[in-house]
Amino acid sequence: MSSTSGSDLRRFLGVYYAYRFLFDFMLAYAIYTALFELEGLSVSEIGVLLAFWSASAIVLEMPSGALSDHFDRRVLLVAAPLAKALTFVCWAVAAGNFWLYGLGFLFWSLGQALYSGSSEALLYERMEADGRSGDFDKVLGRANAAEGLGIGFGTLLGGFVAAWSFDWAIWLSIPPLLVAAVLALVLQDARDRAHREEDADAGNYLSHFVHAAREFRQHPDLRFVTVYMAAGLIVFELLEEFDQLYYLAASVPVWAWGILGAGIEGVYALASVHAHRLAGRPWLAWGLPLAGGILLVLASIGANPWFVLLLCAAYVVIAPVTVLAEARFQRVMEGRSRATTTSALVMAENVGGIAATLLFAWIADRIGILPAYGWAGVAMMPLALWVVLGQRRGLRATD
Repeated sequence: MSSTSGSDLRRFLGVYYAYRFLFDFMLAYAIYTALFELEGLSVSEIGVLLAFWSASAIVLEMPSGALSDHFDRRVLLVAAPLAKALTFVCWAVAAGNFWLYGLGFLFWSLGQALYSGSSEALLYERMEADGRSGDFDKVLGRANAAEGLGIGFGTLLGGFVAAWSFDWAIWLSIPPLLVAAVLALVLQDARDRAHREEDADAGNYLSHFVHAAREFRQHPDLRFVTVYMAAGLIVFELLEEFDQLYYLAASVPVWAWGILGAGIEGVYALASVHAHRLAGRPWLAWGLPLAGGILLVLASIGANPWFVLLLCAAYVVIAPVTVLAEARFQRVMEGRSRATTTSALVMAENVGGIAATLLFAWIADRIGILPAYGWAGVAMMPLALWVVLGQRRGLRATD
């Protein structure tokens, strides 16, 4: 790779990391589920909203991935933060209206669907075009870290702003998304530079769904890592949506919510950056989720605010296997319709998220939010056993 090409790649990655940071730099992260409860919604209603969020993502995910494979990925990456910004416009004026909160989640799902398949596909193809696909897990770890830092700094600032005004925490989530839309204009689609002759024979829009289905049919490891993430690691992601209710139950002061969120994301980002150093250790695929589950069980005691540190640790230990599993997913596939296939993974995660969110909310309503976290931790035990049995058959969930 020439020095000019290397310089171009560094500039691309700098903009890409900034985009990932800004896409999730939202002050609302610190308070939105607590806002719903304080505005009069029950835990079950919040669970329904979160399940609707996942359901709408299922409907939108693969069509947006196919659009990304068929057209310039930049168009979707510009539209994604603009759609997401409409979420906070809806929430700012909702004043307890369940349906406006739901409309906000619909816009969030649209923005996330436009972003999810396109962002990883664009990154992998750019790395591949520059002969650097072997470094993808390292770069993906840094990209996930940038995203995590965006969440962390947004949550930190959001906690302090929300202590003064919940409304301002919602409104101030919009400007970073507008800046992200501008930055996306710089993220050139590598396929524009490749001049691949097969583009002329790529087929129509619907052919991308056929290609994605073929990928899953032909690659057992692709199916294995999809189930691993969609039915296993997704538990930790959905729990974060209920964390503010945990904070309330554990008597954590509102001013500390942002500090906790920023601390989690900061350490999570560090773990993501160094995740590539842990590649080649198959036991991590079952060992780290099991460790996270044990920490969730301990955190469920929640007798005082200090137990929240165990919850934070549970999220952090999952970071390396999340990066390694995502990298393996990208490497296993052939990539003819990469964004559509990636969107299928995200869609599967949302299907798993719906079931797990509704079950968690149902359990929390009946036995309390803290014990529900404990049962979520227990669920990691069968996951660990399933991974061990899969590895004995030659399947791998992580690189």
